[in-house]
Amino acid sequence: MPSIQSLHRWVGMGVFVIVLGLYTRTMAPGLTFWDCGEFITCSYILGVPHPPGSPLYVLLGRIFTLLPFADIAWRVVFMSVLASALSVWCVYLSTVVLARRALGGASLQPFDDGREIGVVLGAAVSALVLAFSYTMWFNATEAEVYGYSIFFVCLGVWLVLYWEGTQHGAGNDKWLFLIAYVFGLGGGLHLLCLLIIPSILILAWFADEKLRRPIVLIMAVGVWAFASLLLLGPGTGSNLSTLAALAVLLYYLYRHDRRSCWLLLGVAILFALGYSTYAALYIRSGLEPAVDQNNPETWAAFVKFLNREQYGSESQLLGMLQARATRTYQFWHLQMKYFFQQFPFPLLERSVEFRRATENARDLVSVSLIPYLLGAGGMLWHLRRDWKRFLAILSMFLIMGFGLSLYLNMLDPQPRERHYVFGGMYFAFALWIGLGWVAIVENLRRRLALRGALLWVLACCGLALPAGIGAKLYHIEDRTGDYVAYDYAYNILQSCEPNGLLFTNGDNDTFPLWYLQEVEGVRRDVRVINLSLLNTNWYIKQLRDREPKVPIRLDDTYIDSVLTDTQLVDLYRRAWREPVISQVKNALSDAGFEIDVKPAGSGDLLRVQDLMIIGLLLWNDWERPIYFAITVAGSGRLGLDPYLRMQGMALKLVKERDQGPDVEAMERNLFEVYRFRSLTDPEVYKDFNTRRLLANYRACVMQLADIYQREGRNAEVAKLMLWAEERLFFNWEGYYTAADYLKDSGRIEAASTFISKAGGLLLDSYGEGPHATYENVVTLAGILLNPPHSSYDQAEDLYRKAIAREPHRWEAYYELAATLQAKGAAEAGLELLEEYRKEFGEVKELVEAEQVLGNALRSRQEAKEGAESPPDSSAAQP
Repeated sequence: MPSIQSLHRWVGMGVFVIVLGLYTRTMAPGLTFWDCGEFITCSYILGVPHPPGSPLYVLLGRIFTLLPFADIAWRVVFMSVLASALSVWCVYLSTVVLARRALGGASLQPFDDGREIGVVLGAAVSALVLAFSYTMWFNATEAEVYGYSIFFVCLGVWLVLYWEGTQHGAGNDKWLFLIAYVFGLGGGLHLLCLLIIPSILILAWFADEKLRRPIVLIMAVGVWAFASLLLLGPGTGSNLSTLAALAVLLYYLYRHDRRSCWLLLGVAILFALGYSTYAALYIRSGLEPAVDQNNPETWAAFVKFLNREQYGSESQLLGMLQARATRTYQFWHLQMKYFFQQFPFPLLERSVEFRRATENARDLVSVSLIPYLLGAGGMLWHLRRDWKRFLAILSMFLIMGFGLSLYLNMLDPQPRERHYVFGGMYFAFALWIGLGWVAIVENLRRRLALRGALLWVLACCGLALPAGIGAKLYHIEDRTGDYVAYDYAYNILQSCEPNGLLFTNGDNDTFPLWYLQEVEGVRRDVRVINLSLLNTNWYIKQLRDREPKVPIRLDDTYIDSVLTDTQLVDLYRRAWREPVISQVKNALSDAGFEIDVKPAGSGDLLRVQDLMIIGLLLWNDWERPIYFAITVAGSGRLGLDPYLRMQGMALKLVKERDQGPDVEAMERNLFEVYRFRSLTDPEVYKDFNTRRLLANYRACVMQLADIYQREGRNAEVAKLMLWAEERLFFNWEGYYTAADYLKDSGRIEAASTFISKAGGLLLDSYGEGPHATYENVVTLAGILLNPPHSSYDQAEDLYRKAIAREPHRWEAYYELAATLQAKGAAEAGLELLEEYRKEFGEVKELVEAEQVLGNALRSRQEAKEGAESPPDSSAAQP
């Protein structure tokens, strides 16, 4: 018995150490895109990130920034690594409990026979499968809240299973109190952990009969709260109604069930105590940190912050009843795509076509049947052997999957892929994958009477599944040496002259810049102005009042009661009709700009950000240079494009129209100032979002190439293209565009090489986007085949690769036959076409091609025979 118990503990510790080591090895060295820059910054300065604020993350992050090794960003990323590794350990422990129960044992008591080997190795499979899954690994290696979020989910499940496996009654309620406190803490980080409350209620229902009455009453209060929300709508009335129902419940339990009364009261108090981390945001906001989103330093602002009113005041609970996008998009192209993306394995694979969350383009996901069949088998085995705990896991799977899809009701399109939302669903399925392996090992153990070394060998075979998943995802998940986001932010800031005002657009061109300024101290003279936030009253005031101050000549009353107010009389002040049209045009004319301003989108209402841009043009009066980041869309630039000069990753506002790009500034920035680490390193994976952002570097290069070309500087065009290939990330489109410049500058051989590389990259990304198609591969090969390239070998290579991709299609055969004819290998062309006919039947175009090749061969043969025959001697007779 002691050796078995030691086995369980050592395997669990081994899983934890392996995962911790892997995550540390593959973690990002620091800054990555999206919210990571904001979270690192807020951890370092104890700032207030975007709603709901995640105060526990900020507080813990501050502690990690004090570690005496590495740099600040690395320390905060390591916090996610550690939390995620602990999550995996909790998964292992939970699977052990579930497996023992399913095999008829006690939760916390190991078996004294071979069953424990299957239990322990099945739990290791479950834990490692989740550890190496796409989303878990992704979240573990960046400075985001989702690593901690899934930790609280996994910890909550383990704690309730531990409580459920011990003796019950009032003496053991301390574990329920602990769970309540943990969930309160988790709520101060992310609300995902609260979604396992139904699972807890199911387990409590079957574990302790004395808790069934309060569970029924709690569910009744939940129904009452939902009915109040439907009848009264979100707000004070609904909240008071729910509080009244809770008060009645507590009074009833006090009179009839003291244990349940004190349990419920204690749970509520401890949850509130854990949730009180939000007070830190209230306190810190009053001290005005550099990042102070929504400025929740007053009670009214704090409540709005908690309710996330920045994103709209409508109730998501009520809103989910009316789809904001097709359910096919929400359930299939988002939720289920992400589910099938989690566990790739290099056997029994097939590609399943979905679409991107960000655009209407196909997105192919390689799905292996093995992990999903094993998980489905584990579900059925769990249902048959232990239906009570199966219901608890099933509720978690459904609520954190389909329930979340319904509740979040995501719009089409999304700004990014939201795979991290459904982490609890993947966790539940990973439990079943592990239980599926337990079932296989146990059945074979009993049927074949396996024991000793043979049983160990069989049980360890299951580890091939997480190993295969890890091998498939390693390159994608390995962020070692990834400095793309850091350099991207650095280059945008360095595009600005001293004391510049820089308009940015969204998360990826704002949060990394905040990090560089507040943590690294880079270009703090530049005032970053986020256009999305510029629509809010609190942000306008912060720009006006906090260093480096922006010249905004508006008082609080006007900002709150007129500019950002939503009363009809104030909205009319932004309606695009007289006298507003004349006022705007006159203001812009006074500032020196003659432009055609139109409201963005389909409405006729000027945004607050538009009015603020106009105001800043007047108030600044050319005292400080103004820039727009290259990432700001045309609709965000207010029609100022004729007055914007590209200087690289930023566009500078100038007084005179249509001056074109600033060549000197672009050359200086590209060749001397900017950093381009990681871009050409093939070991650093670039996801779809990163590749899209890196296109901005190529846009700078192509702008400069256009100028060189117009000025007849062909040698510099070619030099620029070769320089860009050495330093920048080129996808197939980049190579294709660069090839045109090389061709026009007379570098035909280099242009052919670029087109060949474009074709290779197109094949590597085959099916991933609207342009990665068979037709485009054939088109690129055709360009190589024809003058001025006439690169027959490179064309042949692309045609053969296209045939390998889709051997049933005839177009590449046709073109390849023409290529072989051009190379003087018409016989090989005929053999190729004959092979197609035998395999796929006759195609009219290929029959005609065969005739052409046959005629060419006959003509060549006749000419050859004529050249070899002796002259007719009789013709020389007199």
